[in-house]
Amino acid sequence: MNKNYLNDSPIETSSDDIYGVLPFAKSLASSILNIENPLGTTIALNGEWGAGKSSVVNLVREELNKENEGNLVLSEFTCWWFRGEEALALAFLQNLNSLVRDKLGDKAKDLVPKLGKTLLQAGPVVGAAMSLTPAGLFAGITGASMSFAERFFNEADTLERTFNQLAEALDKQEQRFLIIIDDIDRLSPDEALAIFRIVKSVGRLPNLMYLLVFDRALAEKAVSERFPSEGPHFLEKIIQASFEPPRPLRTDLNHSILAAIEDCCGSPNKEQMTRTLNLFHDIVAPYLETPRHVKRFQSAISVTWPAIADEINLADFIALETIRLYEPSVFKAIGLNKASVCGLSDRQNGSRRDLEDQFSPFLKGISEERHDLVRTALMRLFPRLENTGYSGSFRPIWDAERRVCIENHFDTYFRLSLAEEALSIRSISDLIENAGDPDFVSELFLNAASERRRNGTSMVPVWLDELNSHAHKIDRNLVEPLLASLFEIHDRIDLEIDDDRGFMGVGTTSLRYHWFIRRLINDRFSLDERTKVYQSALRNASLGWLVDFARSAAADYKESENGPTREHDCLIRQDAVEDIRERALEAIRSAANDMSLIKHRDLISILYSWRHFQNGDATEIRGWTDKLLDDDEALVILAQELTGESWSHGMGWDGLGDRVAERHIRAQISDDVDILDVAQFRTSLERLQSSGTLGQENQQIVDQFLAAWDQRENGEDRY
Repeated sequence: MNKNYLNDSPIETSSDDIYGVLPFAKSLASSILNIENPLGTTIALNGEWGAGKSSVVNLVREELNKENEGNLVLSEFTCWWFRGEEALALAFLQNLNSLVRDKLGDKAKDLVPKLGKTLLQAGPVVGAAMSLTPAGLFAGITGASMSFAERFFNEADTLERTFNQLAEALDKQEQRFLIIIDDIDRLSPDEALAIFRIVKSVGRLPNLMYLLVFDRALAEKAVSERFPSEGPHFLEKIIQASFEPPRPLRTDLNHSILAAIEDCCGSPNKEQMTRTLNLFHDIVAPYLETPRHVKRFQSAISVTWPAIADEINLADFIALETIRLYEPSVFKAIGLNKASVCGLSDRQNGSRRDLEDQFSPFLKGISEERHDLVRTALMRLFPRLENTGYSGSFRPIWDAERRVCIENHFDTYFRLSLAEEALSIRSISDLIENAGDPDFVSELFLNAASERRRNGTSMVPVWLDELNSHAHKIDRNLVEPLLASLFEIHDRIDLEIDDDRGFMGVGTTSLRYHWFIRRLINDRFSLDERTKVYQSALRNASLGWLVDFARSAAADYKESENGPTREHDCLIRQDAVEDIRERALEAIRSAANDMSLIKHRDLISILYSWRHFQNGDATEIRGWTDKLLDDDEALVILAQELTGESWSHGMGWDGLGDRVAERHIRAQISDDVDILDVAQFRTSLERLQSSGTLGQENQQIVDQFLAAWDQRENGEDRY
């Protein structure tokens, strides 16, 4: 395909005809060649903006040149070079004078100038409009029309005599003349009407033909505004025959659009082909109905795609670019309603928001006839708006595809740059390629733990979520070394700031580890294979993750109402659970002995796991925690770790519900806690509280915990 056809230029030759207009052009050219005794015959080529009129003209010109045996002289009057009715009139006469003088010689040397002088004597001032003409006979000439006419035109006979002389000279010629006037649509209404008046005034000459190219609807509107009494008769008096270019077949248009997409953006991958074509037929194709639409679309994506190439989903990109070009208010509304369109289906108690209400922000100002088209486009792009529920398993798939419905990628589509804090495909590919390099993996995640996002969290959750989305791309041979690296650094990148908080908070670094390893391994490794992988990867695992993994592995085989977890979902074989439990217990004892356990962020959870690994016997744990009750620093740490929070959300049974959740401080302790001496702990804390030796921060920790403990004992802790 000629790429020039996909820019804003018309096609030049028949080899570029991809819309099948050549037969029409040949027919029109044949008609022009076979007109008998043309007398100012004026043919119109009508069509709306983008219908391909100029392309047809080029093909007609090509066919005329092929079939012409020298008896047809083609001339083109480029009317849009000139501005103002006077400049147009003079330029037209210049063009006609040049055409006739070259072919008729002395017989017509002065006839057009004489004719022009007579016509211009009745016209308005030429003035500065002359300075807008291109270089040529009239370039640089200014002044009143009479002054100019006196210098350029010789003394003339009457208008009728001059016209008859010119007509007689043309009638004796075997040659015919065709003046093509394209792009009349580029002129102002008054200038376009001036072209029609000029053709009408001078045009009825023997062997002279015109091909006028314009949008008839626009021309008739201009006529009705300027000459209400004339109506359509104005053009009928000028034009003898009128044609419209054939509308391109939908198949050919679709082929051109897809070719433009492939030329600018490349081809979609096989996995995305079906969805790409769904969005193409439901969103792109309905808006691109003419060759000019295709050119405009191609021009747009050739500019916007390179800035974000490969960082977004191609199907979503072409759909949103179409909406941006042809439904700009909808595009703006999408950008302003990120929270309403991204994510999974918005369901509450099995019910769904009213479908019309959810679309109303996007349909404002959109004509009723396009409502269904816009709704379909929105549902194709944002599954949340569909009348269908999607499970959480779809999110990592959509994330890996970098679709606009995922919050992390949404902004990229609207800023034409990689969304802030989003990861590039190149950086993700680097991690996948270097998954077996422990130094690379460790450095990447430790750096991520030190980076801060705008919301105060680190980049660790971002990287883990991306790993989860792209887990299937990691080579099987690199799985074990990658897990070994992640398991070893877990506790160093497991930051409190990354724990999701609030009413809907469910994610932690440990949970993200679990999501990732199950997606990475379960469907690719048998139970025996993954048992070996985990046993190897856990050799140097950090304490917190080793304990967490051991408890999760044991929980897979815990009897429940539905029996034990099916084998496919288990982390490791049941006979390997005890080995992992012993490793975790040994690691806890080691941390307790060197006192690193007291400063672990999962201290309380590990203490309960310690007891769990010993079948509920807390004797060994109490032997360690009893020693802590005489250590002021340890007391503050225990108070802080036993201080929790909960969130409540008023549903508004007797009125309006709460818009936000409310935070409550809780003391996570009771008299039946057996991992420490509760009574002695309380006595030691109260002593420390009143000692006056605590700094402001530690004093606040102790005060807050004891106050929450009092509320709990008084039955005021309802959450």
